[in-house]
Amino acid sequence: GKPEQTKKDVEYAKKCLDDFKISYKLFKTEFAGHAISLANQLAKEGYRVIGAGGDGTCNEVFHGVISSNSGVLCGFIPMGSGNDIPAAIGITADIKRACEIIAENHTSKSDIGFAKTDEGVERYFLGIGSQGFDGEVARRSNENKDKNYNAIILKTLFSWKSREIRVTMDNDTYEGMANLAAVGNGGAYGGGMYVCQRAKVDDGLFDISVVNIGKVKLLFQFKRMYNASLLPHPDISEYQSKKVRIEMKNPEDEPYVCQVDGE
Repeated sequence: GKPEQTKKDVEYAKKCLDDFKISYKLFKTEFAGHAISLANQLAKEGYRVIGAGGDGTCNEVFHGVISSNSGVLCGFIPMGSGNDIPAAIGITADIKRACEIIAENHTSKSDIGFAKTDEGVERYFLGIGSQGFDGEVARRSNENKDKNYNAIILKTLFSWKSREIRVTMDNDTYEGMANLAAVGNGGAYGGGMYVCQRAKVDDGLFDISVVNIGKVKLLFQFKRMYNASLLPHPDISEYQSKKVRIEMKNPEDEPYVCQVDGE
């Protein structure tokens, strides 16, 4: 988010934590990936770790805690523009309420997604992991933090060229053209865009949406995504599976960009 707004949000969160008489220590991240190492170390020392920030910070904290294998609790105080990760476990974009949940020691269990590329990059995720058009949007958005998100979507859409992919699941296989393949533990990304609206974080299964919608048609689906009414759709194939592999059908094709929780 914007530095001045982030500063205000942090000060308000500190006041709420103090009001609820919660003992805490504040750490500020200094570079991309810093929250992973911070959260990992704190979790190994036995501390409950709370990610306060946008989805990027929350995913880093979440990844750091889970990869520590410590079993400590992880929570979130939403301060971003999207806040899809906290929303996946029922934490709304209300800083005071998020602090109250911490004070109440309210906990819940959730499934966790784990993504690994052929190059060996590994990442845990709570919301959605995907490859395709949305991954390219995430890449451009992360490289252009000051640009309007909707403008990035439009620019990416008009230069986009779909390719054939293969999606291999427990009991199904999809082969064909696709804009994107989304693997949902949670249902939404991009600030409340529900591409896997039927996904539940506690059912032990991923919900997979393979989307093959033309560019112009896709433009008219965004309202349905934000209303969580995209599915069913004749150009979206829906599946459920515990494991998923996404690859290009033609090895010579350039691979789609992969994103998890917007990273």
